Amino acid sequence: MKAKISVLVSALLALVWLSGCTEKTENDFDPFMAGLTNGSYLKGKATFDPGTNTWTDQSVLANTLDAGNLANARVGVRVRSWGNDPVATANIYVVRNTSANQTAWRFIKKYTIADGDTSYFDINVSAQEIATALGLQLNVNTGNFAPGSIFTCYVEAVTKSGKKYTINNSNFSGSGANFYYSIFSFRASVVCPFNPATMPGNYVVVTDQWEDWAPGDIIPSPITATTATSMSTFGIYPNMAYPGANSPQTWTINVNASTGVATVTNQYYGKYSTSPSATQYAVSTVGTGNFIFSCTNPVVMTMLLNHHVFGAPTVSAGQYVLTLRKQ
Repeated sequence: MKAKISVLVSALLALVWLSGCTEKTENDFDPFMAGLTNGSYLKGKATFDPGTNTWTDQSVLANTLDAGNLANARVGVRVRSWGNDPVATANIYVVRNTSANQTAWRFIKKYTIADGDTSYFDINVSAQEIATALGLQLNVNTGNFAPGSIFTCYVEAVTKSGKKYTINNSNFSGSGANFYYSIFSFRASVVCPFNPATMPGNYVVVTDQWEDWAPGDIIPSPITATTATSMSTFGIYPNMAYPGANSPQTWTINVNASTGVATVTNQYYGKYSTSPSATQYAVSTVGTGNFIFSCTNPVVMTMLLNHHVFGAPTVSAGQYVLTLRKQ
């Protein structure tokens, strides 16, 4: 258990307000809006609700790749040409993780748009196409399509006059930027549907930055119960071999059955002192990189946990990665 305290605060606020006097139809905007008559790009599908004066993005067809069914997995977006100089060709590239550096992009395929065609069409990219472009094997091994891996597909819009637009030379910050619903990139995240039947057993510690355990330590049967969307744990924290550790409690990990995303919210797990007034420690997951990879062999659990005072997550002792592999 670490005694140091780490505080991390991040804030991001974005607000877009649209209004106008003319009647709006699907993905059409008031002509006074800057940029709508200049430049060209692929616009994602969206619908307008006049009752609330709001738009709903309907461009994403799929953004996850099922690690248990990579042969049939694909991601995609629904788009159409937009601009005075219509898009004639859409070149699709891919990179592992995310990078605006075009020298790192690898070409997948291109879509040709007929002159004058402004109808919607689907851009689909399969896991096999990503594998071929990047020279990967279509499996869940490390370095290929391990659950938790992210791939970003980038769109290069080539207009009728031959101009080329990407995320690097447009005025947009990315897919769906503001109200333009511009599609210059879309993401593929490798996920792993949760199978509770695979979870019980002993676990080997891969990483415990909280340092209750050392790499290679074995935690005997820490999974005490499972449901279709959760599992209860006991014996991970506190490590009862730690001096003063007492009052261990069961804490529950909620799991998204479709993706394997793990969530823990303010779960009390025990103390590190025998004093009656000793701090009651709890954990909560932090961020988006928390997964239960139950489809892999061996099963892997990996989470970034905020260790904090029970009932007060902001009274933090720090955020530490825990990764366990089934023995």
